[in-house]
This record gives sequence, structure tokens and C-alpha cells, in this order.
Amino acid sequence: MIRILALSLLLAAPARAAPGVSDAWIRSNAVPGRPAAGYLTLTGGSQPDTLVSVTSPRLRIEVHSTTTDGGVMKMAKRDTLPIPAGAKVALATGGNHLMIFGLASAAKAVPLTLAFRSGAKVATLAEVRAPAAAAPDPHAGHAQH
Repeated sequence: MIRILALSLLLAAPARAAPGVSDAWIRSNAVPGRPAAGYLTLTGGSQPDTLVSVTSPRLRIEVHSTTTDGGVMKMAKRDTLPIPAGAKVALATGGNHLMIFGLASAAKAVPLTLAFRSGAKVATLAEVRAPAAAAPDPHAGHAQH
């Protein structure tokens, strides 16, 4: 009886929604051979989760953070990135971002797979933009009030 009850509770448990990924893009580097920077927005799922890796064929990708200490900007590799439930976490210029090593200069788009501690994996395609490209305007296309 207890086994049946435990099994029915497991089957009745709500599905855990995976984090979402949007607005993925990569700024190529003007200097050949130097890493490119990647940006995107993560939206937490139904439960807190943690980004543990970002991968792409033939590329090495690291999550980095940027901080300022005494007027000096410092960049450091992060092994994980917490994603609170339902929250938006932006990987953007001046903060957390992706460092992408080995990007071909002719690349137009890069497939990314984001892996989370929960076991969820989310695939997205990041557009590659010229080095002088600005971050996309999140309000583009919205009516002014």
C-alpha cells in the first residue's frame, strides 16, 4: 500500500519547467584569434536552478563575470551561475557573459547548449554580429507612451 501511495505521489508531482533562453547573440572579436563574447537572457523555470555549462561543437565556452575593484575592471571564470525560479538573469556587457574560444571569423550563427544542475538542457542559436555591434534594444518595436 505504501509503495502504491509513493508511486502515485511521484506520478502526480508537477513537471519541473526548465529555464528558458532568449536574445542569444555573439559579438565577434576584431582581432583574429581572440575570444568572442556571448550574451543572452535566462529566465528561471518553476524551481531555482544553476547553469553549469554552455557548449557548442568545436568551441570552448566559459561563463565569466566582470567586476570593478578600485576602478579596475576584472574578469573571472565562473563554474556555475544560479538562476532563481521565475527570475530573469541577463548575460550582458559589463557583467556576466560568455567567453567563446575558437570562433571562425565567417560564422553567422552558433548553436549553444546550456546545461543546468537539474539535468535540463536547453538549445538555442546565437547570431554572430560584427565587433562594433551594439546590444539589441529590448524595447525595439514597442510603442512609446
